[in-house]
Amino acid sequence: MNTLATIDRELLKSIKRRIVKASGLEGKTDWVQKDYEFLVFYIEDQTGVPLSLSTIKRIWRNEYHRLPHISTLDVLAQLAYQMDWLSLKKKWLSRTPWTDPALVGEKKGKRNPLIYIVVILGLLFGLGVLLSLALDKTPTLSPAEREAVTFSYKKSVEGIIPNTVVFHYNVESVTADRFFLQQSWDESRRVEIYKGNTEQTDIYYVPGYYTARLLADTVVIKEIPIHITHYDWFMAARQPMSTIRAFDRKYWSDAPHMGIDEDVLRAGHIDPSQAFQLAFYLVRDFGMDGDNFSYSTLFKMDPLDAVPCPNINLHVQGETGYYWIMFGLKGCESELYTRLGEVQHPGKYQDLTMFGTEMYQWQEVQLTVVDQKVNFVLNGKPIFTSTYTEPIGAIKEISYFFNGLGMIDDVRLWDHTQTLRFSEDFEPHKAREPETVN
Repeated sequence: MNTLATIDRELLKSIKRRIVKASGLEGKTDWVQKDYEFLVFYIEDQTGVPLSLSTIKRIWRNEYHRLPHISTLDVLAQLAYQMDWLSLKKKWLSRTPWTDPALVGEKKGKRNPLIYIVVILGLLFGLGVLLSLALDKTPTLSPAEREAVTFSYKKSVEGIIPNTVVFHYNVESVTADRFFLQQSWDESRRVEIYKGNTEQTDIYYVPGYYTARLLADTVVIKEIPIHITHYDWFMAARQPMSTIRAFDRKYWSDAPHMGIDEDVLRAGHIDPSQAFQLAFYLVRDFGMDGDNFSYSTLFKMDPLDAVPCPNINLHVQGETGYYWIMFGLKGCESELYTRLGEVQHPGKYQDLTMFGTEMYQWQEVQLTVVDQKVNFVLNGKPIFTSTYTEPIGAIKEISYFFNGLGMIDDVRLWDHTQTLRFSEDFEPHKAREPETVN
C-alpha cells in the first residue's frame, strides 16, 4: 500500500468513527442488517443524499481495495466534518508532519526489516493521534466573545424570487483558522468569509424559511432565521437535485388544480423518463400557531415508468420546528418517513403502512394538531396519532415535494378556534394572489 492510500484510509476511519458516534451506534461490535439500514437512513436524513446499503456495508466492513467514489466521500466528509473530502484531506495534510516510509530504506547499510515495520506502524499510530487532535480542534468562545459576534441580514426585494440577501457579520472577537457563512441547512451552500470584511451576499432561488449559520472552523457561533417569502405559489423541479428549474404560473396546467404537464417539463429540460423532484411552495406569515391548527389538502400523482414507488412529502415549517409527512403507493411503505417536531417515525423501523394509499387517485388528508398532539385522517378515516414536545412555533411555510408528476388541490388551514384562515382551490381564472380568509 502506498503512502497516499494509507493517509486516505486513516482519514476515512476517522470519518466513520465520527458518524457512528453521532448516529448513536457507537459501542456496537457485531453489527446486524438493521444497524446498516439505520446508518443508511441516518446519513440520508442528515444530508439529504441517499447512499446504497451495499455501499455502506462495503465501507463499514472495510471491504474495498480502493477508495469509494469521490461523491460518496464528499457526503461522508460533509456529515462528519462539514467540508468536502479534498478540503478535509488538505487540512489534515497541512497540519500533519509526514515522512515517507519508503525513504527509510535509502540510508546506507543493512537494517533489520522489522525496524522498518516498527517505524511505519509508529508513524501510522502517530498520524491517527495527530488526525484526531487536528480535526477535533474547535474554537472555544467565552460569553463575552460570543456576545461580540454580530450576524444580521437584509433582503433586496420582498415577495420575489430570486432574492439577493446581504449578510452583515463581525467575527473579529473569535480566534479560528477559517470562517464560513452557510445559507441554510444545505452544506453545499457554504462559503468562506474573512476577518476584516463585514458583508457577504448570496442569492436564494427558492422561497422558504431558512436558518443561516455563521461558523468558526466547524463550530456554529451564530444562527439567524431567513424568511424568503413569495407573493404566490411557487413551482420548481430538480433534475438532478443540485439543479433547480422554476416554472411561472403561465406554464402550469390549465386544469382546476396545481400541476404541470409532461411536455412543459420537457421544454424546461426536465426529463420525466428519469428521476426528478417536483415541488410546490407557499411561503408567507400565516399568522397561525403551528402547535394548534388544522390543515387539509388533496393530492394525486400520474404514473411514470421511472417511478415505481411514487410518494409525496407534505411539509409545514414553523419558526422553531416542522412537520415532514410522507404518503406513498401501497406496497412501498418501507420507504416512508414522518417527522413531527423532534419525533421521528421511520418506515424502516416502524409500521407506517397506514400512510400507503392509491397515489394515482385523488387523496384527501387532514392534519389536526391540538397542544402538540397530532391526528391524521386519510379519506375520512383516522389513521395515525402521535405527540411531540418541542414547539413548532408560528407557521411560515407549507410545501409539497413529489418524486414524480404530482398535483394538489383544495388547500385549507384553520386556526385553533377552527376559523378558516387560508383557502386555495386553484380555479384557473382566479387572481394570481391566493385567497386569504381573515
